[in-house]
Amino acid sequence: MVVLGHISNWYMREYPKLPMDSYICALLFNGLCRISVPLFFMISGALILEQPTDYKKNNKRTVNILIKTVVWTIVFIVWDFFYLGQRYNFREIFATPVRVHFWFLFVMFGIYITIPLWQKLVSGDSKKLMKYFSVLFIAVMTVSFVLKMLKMHATYEIPLIGSSVYAGYFIMGYVIRHYIDEIKIKKWIPAVVWVLCVTATNLLTLFSSLKSRAHVESYSDFRSVFIGVAAMSVFYLCMKMKEPKGNKWISSISYHSFNIYMMHVFFLDIVQENIDITKFSAWLGFPVFFVFLMSFSFAFSWLFEKAKGKCKSFF
Repeated sequence: MVVLGHISNWYMREYPKLPMDSYICALLFNGLCRISVPLFFMISGALILEQPTDYKKNNKRTVNILIKTVVWTIVFIVWDFFYLGQRYNFREIFATPVRVHFWFLFVMFGIYITIPLWQKLVSGDSKKLMKYFSVLFIAVMTVSFVLKMLKMHATYEIPLIGSSVYAGYFIMGYVIRHYIDEIKIKKWIPAVVWVLCVTATNLLTLFSSLKSRAHVESYSDFRSVFIGVAAMSVFYLCMKMKEPKGNKWISSISYHSFNIYMMHVFFLDIVQENIDITKFSAWLGFPVFFVFLMSFSFAFSWLFEKAKGKCKSFF
């Protein structure tokens, strides 16, 4: 979903130079794939917050994500300098990642530091507290979205809830998974909600872009209540599904998922530097670019893991 989302962003940001049919195609894919980031945080929360508090393990997890952030930042500073001819302003190191795609590493580092607090919050197994949190989270997200659309700014945000929507997704993943058998909602309801939210996001984006004669991204923000509710609906439906049988392809891609996420940016740079997207139909471009990015990223990840394994054996 993330890879498809980056392809759709590439197309949409060329509007109005982009043909309208390609813009519509990119808009459809973007609406479907935009839930990827909230899903990532919900999956993380569902898996981690179930665990008992272990400060040593959490410190190791936090240091691990910090090391990955530093290493990949250095790699892309070098790549951007030699391939794209761009210099990075180190004064922006804590404000702007070397690549916009890496922002989630900064967010996850902050969440990992505070995981023991979140684990203590949910450890009491208080249904009333989790219900209160869920209602408050969605309500605050709704109000924040409306204020943003009205171009109004709230300086003083609600602690825990308003300051980081990503921490909210993190906890909601735990809530939905932990209480999945007690949430009595028929499956067709979240399915309809998901479709309505995606439709609302696409229509608002389309009408705003047509009016502005430029692509408008504000309705696709991860803080959007439509994106958030759509993601929670899909996560709920997935938790209601029967556990799938083991699949070697799914297991393999899962194992390489982090490397694929980081490495696909290299190949995205290559195609962006060499292809005029306005002359390449999105209906053809999406499958072609998706296969190219995924296959090369997977192949390089496989080679990297093999080399890393041999290095460990050697040392």
